[in-house]
Amino acid sequence: MLHELKSDLPEFKEADFRDGLNIAVARRSRTAGRDDRNPVGKTSFVRVLDFLLGADVRPGHPLRRAELAHAEFGLTLDLFGQPRTITRSAGNLASAQVNEVAMRLQKFRGYLGKGLFGLTGGGGEPSFRSLAAYYLRDVAAGGFSSPTETHRKQRVIDTQPMLAHLFALDVGLVTKVREVSETGRDLRELRKIAKESVMGMALGRGDDLDAQIRALQSRREALAGEMVDFRVAGRYAWHRERADELSRRIREINDHLVVTERGVKDVEAAISRDEDVLPGHDYLRQVFDELAFVLPGQVTRRFEEVEAFHRSVVANRRGYLEAERVRLLGEISRERAELADLDRERAGLMRLLAADGAFETYAELQRQLAVLDGRLSELAERRSIVERWGNSSRHLQMRSAELELQINADLHDRRDHVREVSRMFATFARRLYGEARPAALTIEAGRSGYKFTPAIGGNVTSGVRCMALFCFDLCMAVTAKRAGHGPDFLVHDSHVFEHVDIGQVAAALALAAEVCAAERLQYVTTLNSDRLEDALRIRPGLDHHLCAEMTEARDDGGLFGVRY
Repeated sequence: MLHELKSDLPEFKEADFRDGLNIAVARRSRTAGRDDRNPVGKTSFVRVLDFLLGADVRPGHPLRRAELAHAEFGLTLDLFGQPRTITRSAGNLASAQVNEVAMRLQKFRGYLGKGLFGLTGGGGEPSFRSLAAYYLRDVAAGGFSSPTETHRKQRVIDTQPMLAHLFALDVGLVTKVREVSETGRDLRELRKIAKESVMGMALGRGDDLDAQIRALQSRREALAGEMVDFRVAGRYAWHRERADELSRRIREINDHLVVTERGVKDVEAAISRDEDVLPGHDYLRQVFDELAFVLPGQVTRRFEEVEAFHRSVVANRRGYLEAERVRLLGEISRERAELADLDRERAGLMRLLAADGAFETYAELQRQLAVLDGRLSELAERRSIVERWGNSSRHLQMRSAELELQINADLHDRRDHVREVSRMFATFARRLYGEARPAALTIEAGRSGYKFTPAIGGNVTSGVRCMALFCFDLCMAVTAKRAGHGPDFLVHDSHVFEHVDIGQVAAALALAAEVCAAERLQYVTTLNSDRLEDALRIRPGLDHHLCAEMTEARDDGGLFGVRY
């Protein structure tokens, strides 16, 4: 329950709320224009309540005005079974206080979500603010345009988590539906990007791409055949064959040169390593003397023979490495000379071929073949993408149909609950219009999740649409409170009654009072005094409480006590 709305503004029109029907009245003369809906702050009254429940202050919001920039507002309401006071200022939009304990805005919203809507913070749940938007509809955002939507251009799929939660249906199912929908939207966006890419690659249909690929493959085979069979008469053919032979030989020599040059580097490295590592002859004397001392009877060779043998081994290794180095360098020199000769000969042949003219023909065939290969590669990639996207689309369609069946089965399992919700809406509508207008709230399975269709039949005027929204919201509030999924209050701006005949306004107020008494709810609305007086003449015994009074008679008579 809401208890009190206040502010530190000196002339702010405070509100005290009670159980049942609460009306914030704007005193005005009967001569005021019918379109002059909010001269004293009726809509601002609702928006301040919404602000204290965590709403953003967007451009056009009254708290954006300089006169109110540093004003502080407070709301006392029941949270977690006891009264708590929320305090918030337009000068510090990033935080709020609960019983003087400061909270960052995100944490504050989570706190309210748990206390008012039973949110746990788990994945797939709707946000607190998206739920609160159904309880304090924003006129400026288009909140009264449709019963199932809270702002203009809201997608049906985006309303599903909130409606499923408030009407005690399966939020998990609609979360899955939304995931499928988002994936499908991403897939469509990718296709759009592909069509608008700088490459101009409109993907096309799979069958069309297959036909293009087959045609190009046939063309490529014919072109490749022309190149294989390419022949020219006389000396040109010999020149061409000789040029091809020279090209092959040049490639072979280049490959062999790489290996030979690597061999020279290895030999030179071995020679350099031997100079650093191989021992000299002086160590032999030390070794010979040690052996003679240890084995005097077995050392029979003279030192000079051993020294000569050692010098021979070292000299032979160095001689072999030097000879190998000279051989490889000579081979490199010969191959480079041959390479130069071959290259000169080939250059001359290429000039002869170019002068003949057939060379251009052959080169053109090669160019066309390269173009075809590139085009085939592009088409193959596009075909692969189309196939993958086609498979993804089919999978999403199957998944969507499967979820629709699951939702249908869920509604069947909840048929008693759904029937009660529909009966409640129809009962509320009959209280306003009698039996003359058939009314129903149907909840069906659809591709976007649960399909809610509130309707009051007959000639559907703006007033009838407003009352369909009124009945829908009242039905929603009762259902959510019973399930522990919503608060025990509902707030409507007077916009909901603007185009409604006064008879239906009186009936709606009486209905709200009776439902609140039966369900322990609180209904808060704003009204101009002339409309309230007319309604009371029709329903003189209406049980209501004037929670706040504003007047246009004085400059300080508005909600904030200041004119702007």
